[in-house]
Amino acid sequence: MNWAVLIAKRILECKQAITAEVIATDYSRRPELMFRYGERGRMLYKRDNDYHLDFLAEAIGHDEPALFVDYIAWVKSMLISRGVRVEDLVENLLLLKTVIMQQLIDDEATTAIVPIEAALAHLPRLPESPPDFISVETSLGRLTQDYLNYLLQGNRREAVQLIDQALAAGVPLKQIYLDVFQRSQREIGRLWQMNRITVAQEHFCTAATMTIMNQFYRSILEVPKTGLRAAALCVAGDLHEIGVRIVADFFDLAGWDCDYYGANTPSKDLLATLEQHPPDIIALSATMTYHVTAVGDLIEKLRKQPLLKKIPVIVGGRPFLVADRLWRSVGADGWAADAESAVSKAMELVKRN
Repeated sequence: MNWAVLIAKRILECKQAITAEVIATDYSRRPELMFRYGERGRMLYKRDNDYHLDFLAEAIGHDEPALFVDYIAWVKSMLISRGVRVEDLVENLLLLKTVIMQQLIDDEATTAIVPIEAALAHLPRLPESPPDFISVETSLGRLTQDYLNYLLQGNRREAVQLIDQALAAGVPLKQIYLDVFQRSQREIGRLWQMNRITVAQEHFCTAATMTIMNQFYRSILEVPKTGLRAAALCVAGDLHEIGVRIVADFFDLAGWDCDYYGANTPSKDLLATLEQHPPDIIALSATMTYHVTAVGDLIEKLRKQPLLKKIPVIVGGRPFLVADRLWRSVGADGWAADAESAVSKAMELVKRN
């Protein structure tokens, strides 16, 4: 186990103590925080600081400060939209750095604070609001916006009709997946980040899109088969499954037989199933940075199984877009930015294998 991974583990072991000290110190120095944000604000401060440490540990363990900077960019806009001042985030990060330097020994602390210092350096230039994922000026932008509007209004029937009409007009199914389903999902995440929709709305929209995708399954299965088999899944603990579901459907559309295991797949059960039905490629997804280590752990377990150790593994998800060397850190054979490139990369790796 390398030095950075040990420090990341230390951060997680000390998480409760670090968070408690950060909050106690900040509220002692600035008692006005209680008046400004109330008791609920203090509770949310604790939750957020715990998340800071989860993301920080991944950035440290994989030597990718950009992962923490990207997370803080998300935090900045999320907090601003909820009435929290940027100055309070800066103070939080400065205190986090100070407490870590107190809790860890010198060499550990020096390594641990690198991502925090990077985030503080970038913070003034990070946008206060993320860019829209939908542009009505693009060929399918208007369709995507109308589709999302129907879902946000709870009109699933109208959303289905809109997709059916687009397909009847000749829009390819792959384009519907990438330009309508994927973009609308990203926009839903942005809207929640900006405090414009609720968690319930977010969940409804995601569930509705998954239901709509299901109606295409019979026609997808009618695509002529290549004889190749893929497995697509999220690791244990990762509940964000729509991205990897799109990847799975793209494999099927390309003629593969894709075993889709969905979200939160327990490693032990997965390994046993894969040994019974070994695929030609395994596609792993991590939507959140704090699941990256779990991806690496699963790949390590795969490499120890005689029947699975030579199967190529590709990874994808937001963390791998942010840090383009990260796939090597987790022991994968390659990475893909989207479903289309996942199938291309898989074919390349299978031919090479």
